[in-house]
Amino acid sequence: MNRRHSAQIGRYLLIFALAVVAVAALYPLLFTVVSSLKTQTGFARDPLGLPTSGITFDNYVEAFKRMDMPRLLLNSIITTVAGLVLSVVAAMLVAYTVTKLRFRGGKLVFLLIIVTLTIPSQAIIYPLYQTVLDLGMSGEYQGLILAYAAFGLPLGTYQLAGYFQQVPDELIEAARVDGAGHFTILFRLLAPIATPALAALAIFNFVWMWNDLLLPLVIMGGSDSKTLMVGVSMLSGQYDVSVPLVSAGLIVALLPVLIIYLVFQRQLVSGALAGSGK
Repeated sequence: MNRRHSAQIGRYLLIFALAVVAVAALYPLLFTVVSSLKTQTGFARDPLGLPTSGITFDNYVEAFKRMDMPRLLLNSIITTVAGLVLSVVAAMLVAYTVTKLRFRGGKLVFLLIIVTLTIPSQAIIYPLYQTVLDLGMSGEYQGLILAYAAFGLPLGTYQLAGYFQQVPDELIEAARVDGAGHFTILFRLLAPIATPALAALAIFNFVWMWNDLLLPLVIMGGSDSKTLMVGVSMLSGQYDVSVPLVSAGLIVALLPVLIIYLVFQRQLVSGALAGSGK
C-alpha cells in the first residue's frame, strides 16, 4: 500500500513538474501574441494582462509598412533554404568520409569537427566578420549562406555519422563491387537509411537559421539583403521600444517556423527517437 501510494505521489510530482515546464515554455509565446493585440497605451497600463480596451491589429499593419515584409521574407527564404541545403549536404559528405573512407587521421578530423560544437559563435564573430569582409561577401547572400553552412556542419556531421556507422562495411563493399561510386553509395544507399536523421537535422537547422539574429545582423547589417529577424529588431526606436509593435513583427516572423514544426513534427520526433535508439 505504501509503495502504491509513493508511486502515485511520484507520478503527481512528475505531472506537476512537466506542467511547470510547459507553462514556462509557452508563456513567452502567449505573452508575445497577447502583447501584439494591444495598443501602446493598453500595454503600458497592464503589461501582463489581457487586452482590456479591445483587440487591435494595427500593430501588424504598422509592422508590414515599416519592414517591407515581402523583401525581408524573400531574403530569409533564400538564405535559410540555401544554408540548410548546403549544411546538410556538407555534413553528409564529411560524415561519409570519416566513417566509411578509411584514411589516416580520419578520427582526428572527426574529433576536431565535433569539438567546434563547444565553441560559441560569439567567440569567433570578429574573425568570421573579417573573413567575410576579405572575401567581399559583406551584405551579400553568399556570405550568410556560407556562415550558416559552417556553423551547421558540426552537429550535422555528428548526427549523421552515428547513422552511417550502423551500415555494415560489407554492404558498402558489395555496392563498390557492383560499380557504385562514392556519390552513388552516399545518396542512393546511405541517405535513405539515414532519412529520419536527415529530416530531424533539416528541421533543426531551418528553425535556428530562420530565427538567428546574430549572424544576419553582423554579415548583412542594414543592407537590402537583411533577413526578416533583422527587420524585426529594427522596429525598436532609438529612445523607446513599442513592445506591441515588436511583438507583432515577431509573430509574423515566427509563423513559418510554427508551420514547419506542425507539418513535420512526426519526422522530428521519429528522427530524435531513432537517433537515441542508435
